Amino acid sequence: MSPVRHIGAAAGLVALLGLAAAPVAAQVCAGLPSLRERPFRVTASAASYTYATSLGATLAAGRSLYAAVGFGRTRDPELDASTYPLSFEIGADIPFGAPGVFLCPVAAATVSFGPYNFELSDEDFRYEDRAVGLGLAAVAARGRRLTVLVAGGVRAVHLTGRYWPTGYKAETSSGWSQSGDYWLAGLSVGLEFGENLTIRPGVTVPFQVTYPDDAWFASPFGRKPDEISLGVAVSIGLGRRSPAAR
Repeated sequence: MSPVRHIGAAAGLVALLGLAAAPVAAQVCAGLPSLRERPFRVTASAASYTYATSLGATLAAGRSLYAAVGFGRTRDPELDASTYPLSFEIGADIPFGAPGVFLCPVAAATVSFGPYNFELSDEDFRYEDRAVGLGLAAVAARGRRLTVLVAGGVRAVHLTGRYWPTGYKAETSSGWSQSGDYWLAGLSVGLEFGENLTIRPGVTVPFQVTYPDDAWFASPFGRKPDEISLGVAVSIGLGRRSPAAR
């Protein structure tokens, strides 16, 4: 059984047990304030990889569970190559142990379109990531003007890279695909100012990469083994504020 299936089965079991035991408070696991207070959240993010930079925006909605849809652009300026990721994620924050501590099952999928006509080669590409994961989150400090949220976890990811020729190359080849697996560890700290604005710095690291030796699809967009990527997000809650506490 692949790592994705192992951790997916564990996440599903934990989620079912947790949901039966206690109400959930979504999005603390993302290092962001709970959607039980405001049902919508818009987040703008930026990340730096070894060979590329990424900009994105996400809309999340929910109360007990959450779903998030995102889009963006990842660019390698040296190779003049860009991909355009479209992502979807669902998750829950399950109260776990001490007050303010949450267990975090999550499932996510991302399709990254491009680069197109890479290095004038008459070739187009697409990347597909499917992931499941578990994490922990906690309200580390709470004040009248500042609340600190800490979240960390690991995801098992199955990556497929697809290639197809265009132009004159399409006459002799129909393209092909390659697949591989990796794990992605992440840690973030959400700083909530007042009742609406959150700034969340974070870091991600891929590890236990099992790509083929000729895995052209692993580069240059943040999937190299042990590649430390730094990012920051700014988030704003929308919708009528609920009196329910996180």
